[in-house]
Amino acid sequence: MDKKQIPFPVVIKPNIGYSSVGVHKVKNEQDWDIAVSHLKEDLLHSDGLYDSTVVGSQTVLIEEWIQGEEYAIDGYFNQDGEPIILNAFKRLFKDDYDTSDRIYYTSKIAVNEIYDDALQFMKKVQTVLPLRNYPVHFEIRKKGDRVIPIEINPLRFAGAGTTDLGYHAYGMNMYEHYFLGTKPDWNRILDEMDDNIYSFFFAEVPLEINLEDVERINHIGLQNEFEHILEYRQLPFQHDRSMAIIFYRSEDLNKNLQLLYLDLFPFLTIKELALI
Repeated sequence: MDKKQIPFPVVIKPNIGYSSVGVHKVKNEQDWDIAVSHLKEDLLHSDGLYDSTVVGSQTVLIEEWIQGEEYAIDGYFNQDGEPIILNAFKRLFKDDYDTSDRIYYTSKIAVNEIYDDALQFMKKVQTVLPLRNYPVHFEIRKKGDRVIPIEINPLRFAGAGTTDLGYHAYGMNMYEHYFLGTKPDWNRILDEMDDNIYSFFFAEVPLEINLEDVERINHIGLQNEFEHILEYRQLPFQHDRSMAIIFYRSEDLNKNLQLLYLDLFPFLTIKELALI
């Protein structure tokens, strides 16, 4: 492609994707070749780990790099087409180039920041697509009064178990609401919530490490990095690099900001190479 025709800054990513595999932010023309090279590496590493219906390399999207705070919302349209919000999470990034799914969190403040905007967005979707009995997971960014959609994922809630963060934070079952056609009483929920931060940490084996070289994961050591664990789920990392999901509580965002930079390599035991 002619780099001079690209309206930087942009984001490049596979049209079909999961867990931010192959997602790269490109700030300017000088960053383009490096980002494309990293995209190719990501797709090579993920080949064989994911089905082509999960991560597809045939089509790559070039999108506007949308500024602002990012939120992930779980919700559904009931049998009357009324939009119902079930979850509201905020996403944390290390820097402008970070695209990982490492930490999402929710709190009274986070819900209040985006609830009205998310509900209004769902109402606008309904004017274009008259959906009924339809679950969705969508991501939006907000900067000032401007709310811009990033993507809508149909027929599901947040992946990798993220949606269960709402159970720990709000004490409700999102799936039950959907299947029964009910909606949460957000006024009551927010009144009864404490001021803690409820977070989700997605631990993955780094892409640069060959999964076949990993002998085991030090889950005990990883758990010790968290103060108030609500639930720790060990995952079979051999399938898709996902080694653990941790739900936890903290008094403020300081712990999350620390965990964003946590190096996961020390928690991996690498197999010794056999000498021939």
